[in-house]
Amino acid sequence: MFTECTNAKTVTIVLRGGAAQYIEEAARSLNDAMMIVLRAVKTHAVVAGGGAIEMELSRFLREHVLTIRGKHQMVVSAFAKAMEIIPRQLSDNSGMDSIDILNRLRQIHMTEDESGRW
Repeated sequence: MFTECTNAKTVTIVLRGGAAQYIEEAARSLNDAMMIVLRAVKTHAVVAGGGAIEMELSRFLREHVLTIRGKHQMVVSAFAKAMEIIPRQLSDNSGMDSIDILNRLRQIHMTEDESGRW
């Protein structure tokens, strides 16, 4: 490993594993990850993931439900709640407290500045 090269623009990644199948899968995954980062850097744009779109849709529907009357209000409210299943499941799968994460996400999505950004 060369650590004293301050102007180096190359990197070598050594993949090791017990079987060729695992090494090939790791190489494909690493290549996919590098291509995603490269595309994000080149385009200067990133679409938020991790349930961000679903949380924003849920926020919009929860605000819109106040303008609806009757049974339709219950249906739209239930759909808004259902949109939060994706970020809830993602936080559960990553070992986080999903209730805490959803509350924090709701706060973030409710506080946007005048430019329309959070």
